[in-house]
Parts: sequence; C-alpha cells; structure tokens
Amino acid sequence: MAGKGPAPQKGSAERRGVKRTPGFTQLPALGRHGDAPAWPLDRFNDDERRLWSKLWTLPQAVMWERMRCEDTVALYTRLFCEMSNAASPSQMVKIGNEVRQLDAKLGLSPRAMLDLRWEVEVLDTESSTVLSNSNGQHKPFVPRTPSS
Repeated sequence: MAGKGPAPQKGSAERRGVKRTPGFTQLPALGRHGDAPAWPLDRFNDDERRLWSKLWTLPQAVMWERMRCEDTVALYTRLFCEMSNAASPSQMVKIGNEVRQLDAKLGLSPRAMLDLRWEVEVLDTESSTVLSNSNGQHKPFVPRTPSS
C-alpha cells in the first residue's frame, strides 16, 4: 500500500541523473571554506604552513573539523614534509609508512574515502562557481560531472 500524500520531489542531483551512494556521507565539492585552524604543535615551518593551509581546503576537511582532528592533520602535515625532505631512502620509507597510515585515517586517498564511507558530492556546474580561500592562491579541486 502506498503512503499518504504526494511522492517526494526529486532533488536537483537526482533530476540530472546523479546517484548518491546510500549510507555515504556527502562532502562538499568545493571543499571547506575559511582559514585553517590554529597550528596545534610547537613549531611551524614554511613547508608545513603551505601544506596545512592546502589540506584545510579539501572536502575531507569538513569532517576533520567536525571530528576535531587538528592534531592528526598536523601530525600528517609534519610527517609528510619530513618524508619529502628525508636524507636517506630508508628514512623516507620509514616515514612514508606512517604517512600512509595517517592518509588512511584522514580519508586522503580514494580507498580511504571508500573505507570511511565518504564521497564528494557532484557539483552542479550550472549554478556553482569555484571559490578561492582567504589568500586567493589555492582553488579547490572541482570534479567534472559525467558527460551525457
């Protein structure tokens, strides 16, 4: 037996044929807006500052902020920068293993996003514009919508 009242209206994404994965959290395609949180660790070099600011513009940063993951993102930032500047291949591999584990916890790879049940919403390119962060240098990644 059908429910009472009219059927629910389809959202704009459904009208365009875009399917959302049931049970997945939708992350904003334009990423997180606003400045990065205060750096929670003791010191902060230029490489870390750039990566920290960039990471906080990603769609995943919305969830990090909600879950208060600033320390974990800072640790990832520090280790990623240390790995990039590693003096030896063995040091790079050792730090790289830690970076890869944090990558999985923060949802930075496609596999990690799948495990966390996160997906980036499909951007309605007809009504949206790409926004820049407060310094105007970095523009978030905007995925293309599938062609019909």
